[in-house]
Amino acid sequence: LEAPIPIWVGDYVLAHYGTGVVMGVPAHDQRDFEFARKHDLPIRVVIRPADGEAPDPAEMTEAFEEKGVMVNSGPFTGLSSEEGIRAIQEDLKKRGLGGPAVSYRLRDWLISRQRYWGAPIPMIHCPRCGIVPVPEEDLPVLLPPNVENYKPTGRSPLEDIPEFMETRCPRCQGPARRDPDTMDTFVDSSWYFLRFIDPKNTEAPFDVEKVRAWMPVDQYIGGAEHATKHLIYARFITKVLFDGGLVPVDEPFDHLFTQGLVLKGFYYCPVCLRVVGEEEVFEENGQAFHRAGEEKHPLEWRVEMMSKSRGNIEPVGAFIRQYGADVARVAILFAAPPDKDFEWTGGIVEGARSFIQRVWRLYEEHLPQNPPTETPAEARGEERKLLIALHQTVEGVRQDLARFSFNTAIAKLMTLLNVLYDTPVKDSTAFAHALYVFVLLLAPFAPHLAEELWHRMGFEDSVFEHAYPEADPRYTVADEMEIPVQVNGKLRAVIRLPRGVDREAVLAAAREDGRVARHLEGKEIVKVVYVPERLVNFVVKDAS
Repeated sequence: LEAPIPIWVGDYVLAHYGTGVVMGVPAHDQRDFEFARKHDLPIRVVIRPADGEAPDPAEMTEAFEEKGVMVNSGPFTGLSSEEGIRAIQEDLKKRGLGGPAVSYRLRDWLISRQRYWGAPIPMIHCPRCGIVPVPEEDLPVLLPPNVENYKPTGRSPLEDIPEFMETRCPRCQGPARRDPDTMDTFVDSSWYFLRFIDPKNTEAPFDVEKVRAWMPVDQYIGGAEHATKHLIYARFITKVLFDGGLVPVDEPFDHLFTQGLVLKGFYYCPVCLRVVGEEEVFEENGQAFHRAGEEKHPLEWRVEMMSKSRGNIEPVGAFIRQYGADVARVAILFAAPPDKDFEWTGGIVEGARSFIQRVWRLYEEHLPQNPPTETPAEARGEERKLLIALHQTVEGVRQDLARFSFNTAIAKLMTLLNVLYDTPVKDSTAFAHALYVFVLLLAPFAPHLAEELWHRMGFEDSVFEHAYPEADPRYTVADEMEIPVQVNGKLRAVIRLPRGVDREAVLAAAREDGRVARHLEGKEIVKVVYVPERLVNFVVKDAS
């Protein structure tokens, strides 16, 4: 498909494109659409909605910028947007006119900072020799201890420490000065996983054979911002080391898990352009205000990522003193799936505290001394029901931990805690064993509480020196099954039966249940749908 294309010359640049030739598509780019309308240029629709007709250019009030299906595009008409892009690229490539390309948007990385903390930059500034690297035998350059003033002031605090700054040039031995800046901490953390493999090596950063045995790292966990910051730096440094033959892998991490953000609400004054503390806020007719001199300014309620710059942080020290670290851990882990953002609220904190307190009360009332660490080989009645609930929880929590579903793992522990409170066999071996296992399950989420309970039960070592519990297959399948019973697709009852009973026994029990029987009375059963151990559905009609 060929058609003339008008060329316009503008005395401006687009921030995303810079200078050069830009293809205008007024029907599908809002800036081009406005330009075409202003200068009365034709608008040609080449993409229609996937589930609708192509818009009429004469009636369009804005560009259609969504993906869809190609129209008015010659041999590419009828292709989806994605298919069309690939087909056009391939066509241009065959004709020698172009083809697909990859654009790399790497950022400059300024590694020097005017801070005390961080690795000193190992360079010496000599008035005669210029900038000279510190000799390898003099590495590492250590930060001076006992610095009184290390707060950033726009210049490095190290400049004010003569015993650090003043040195000798390695080349001419004349007086010289060290570089006062330190390196961005990403410089260290972008390769410290390699040092962790061989942390006591005094001859080299790491042993290549140890790196070969351990690398790559199985799991990388970081926030969304890591994709363009720490993660890309770590990958870059690893590739440089790989190209230099210093490490045997060119990618440092096997898997990436991106965690969500912790959000918190705060009041913001759009007049003063600052966060306003709740102690300054007052309400009138449902609107929040604060006073600025003689004026009162209306406030906005915002929910954004916790940060010091926004002033919406939760001070750790005060929180720990009031609630303890375990409440903070449980609140964060239980609030939402770890890959989702969530808002930090008082309700989340109270829920976590209530759970922690209920665990403490249970063990205060029923603390076992040296409880049995082995699961009882045989159990009947309520004891068996308790062990089934226990080991089904163990199985579920282990599965949740493997996929980082910490919130559902804690929910399972909360359910098991209810079972422990409600069981009538609190004087049994099974109950004492369940309390032993529960502490092990709890330890990753509330380590301080778990360690305290562990020692109170009579153990002298740490709870973290023991393997995490494994489910006993003898107790992971319930002895009874719950089967929903429907009549014409509507749930009428849920019956409980021993696992393994045959179809006829299930149907007989379903018919005899009073809640079902009254809906079958006077009806003709046309069909019975039975899904073993899952569902019974009676299809009925009025008896003739």
